[in-house]
Formats: sequence, C-alpha cells, structure tokens
Amino acid sequence: MVDIMRLETLEPRTESSKPLRQWRARLDLSFSESAGLTRFDLCSHEGPLRVQRLFYPEPGSKAHCYLLHPPGGVVLGDELQINIAVKSGEALVTTPAAGRFYTVEEHREVQRQTVNLVIDDAGLEWLPQETILFNGVNAELDTRIELKSQSRLVFWDVVVLGRPACGEQFTRGQLRQGLEIFRDGTPLLIERLGCSAGDRVSQSPMGMQGQSTVGIMVLTDIPSIPCQEAWLEAVNPEPNQGEFTVTQRGELLIARYLGDDAQHCRQGFARLWQAASEDTRGITPAVPRIWHT
Repeated sequence: MVDIMRLETLEPRTESSKPLRQWRARLDLSFSESAGLTRFDLCSHEGPLRVQRLFYPEPGSKAHCYLLHPPGGVVLGDELQINIAVKSGEALVTTPAAGRFYTVEEHREVQRQTVNLVIDDAGLEWLPQETILFNGVNAELDTRIELKSQSRLVFWDVVVLGRPACGEQFTRGQLRQGLEIFRDGTPLLIERLGCSAGDRVSQSPMGMQGQSTVGIMVLTDIPSIPCQEAWLEAVNPEPNQGEFTVTQRGELLIARYLGDDAQHCRQGFARLWQAASEDTRGITPAVPRIWHT
C-alpha cells in the first residue's frame, strides 16, 4: 500500500498551499543490567522510530540494539529525537542502513535530528551508519552526551554532503551540526559546524577542503596513549583514501576523518574501536552482523 501521507510531505509548498504535514518521531530507551544481561527497562516510541529485539553476540552482558527508521529518510519539517540512558551494563546501538535527509524545495523549515545520550556507571557504544545529506537539504544535527565518573563511551558520527557514489555534488543546501560531551556537568568537548554549499567553511583548506565526508570518533576510558601510532596505522592503512587523525584531548581520544568515502571512514573507525578495545580492555568486540547485510 502506498503511504499517501509520506507522498504529501514530498510535494513542494507554495505561498498559497496548506502547510506540509510533518513527521515528528521520538524514541526513549533505557538500559540496565539484570540477571547477567543488559536489558531494556524502558522502550517507548512516538512516530516512525523503532528498535529490534536485543542481541547478545559477545561474552558478558553487552546488548546489541538496532535502531530502525522505517520511512528511510527525513524531509521538510521532520524532527527525530533519540534519548538513550544506560544505567548499568553495556549497550551497543547502531543502525541497519545510512540515515538520509532528502532534498527540500525551500529552506524556511529545517530537517532536525537530536540525540541525547546519558551514561551512568556503565558503557555505551553509539555506532550508527553514516548520515547522507542530499543536495538541497536544510539539516540540523545535534548530539549531547552526559557522562558520570565511571562512564565508558565509544561514539562516532559520519556525515556525507551530497551523494558522491552516484556523482551528486552538494551544490545547494546547508548543515548545522553540534556535539557536546560533559562529565559530571563539566564540558569535555563542545563543537559546532555550520556550512552552506560552496561557502568558505566547505571549500577552504582550513575547513572541509571541498571534501564530501566528515567523521568524528570519540573514546573515553583510555588511561594513556602508548599505542597511538599503532592505532593511527590501524585506522588508516591506505592514506590515499582520505585523511585520518588520532589525538588526545584531555581524557578523550578523538579520531577524525576528512575525505570522500564514507565506507572507508566507518571501516577505519571500526578498526580503531577494535584495536583500542583489545589494547585497553583485552576484549575483541563483535562487529554487528547488520553491517554485513
């Protein structure tokens, strides 16, 4: 059956037309360890955001959670809000496919995604697939992370401007992106990125250098960095496919990617995730099966 409401949201709006219908979706998840496994103690949703049942592919209590957005993309006026709390235990949250922000005809309203992550004395690995911004979007992406003293975090975020795989460049549209990480109320990292197609930020050698893909990865619970050179080699075995960096900023280990290949970016981040886990915790993490389908 054709989803008539979804088709309506894709029609261009004129001054005389009625306001487009907007989809606002919210997902609230809370994890706690019980009987040796990390389980949901809250799973609530409004609108088209869902999760699959939890998987346990690793020894120990870690739960793998797949976050689903059945419409497959975000259009004019849509808003997604994802709130995740981990009270105890460990959880890995990922997505089965790339997120997509579709072209809009005008920029009077935004396409917005807000992610709030709260981690008590527990662990969270937030490892979604990339977010693809189609040509002509008006996107806002905001993430806020709150840590406690013993929280453990692995986080990455990969954004693609345009669709380089099919030759579509990002020639119009804009992006506003924010990332905030706090521990016990103290800011550890606050970043803002605002760019429009063709502007100085997107084209400057001091900015995005005309590249289509930008990624950041953040790890905590890194006691020291004796393995930093090895980790950089692991994350970037083929330097000609984009630039990776690995740096320490206070208690955070931060990896960055700037290039034109989102898959290469995610694969590099995944290698760093595995190398850091093996070197600091003696654990080889299980790669989510959904990444291979």
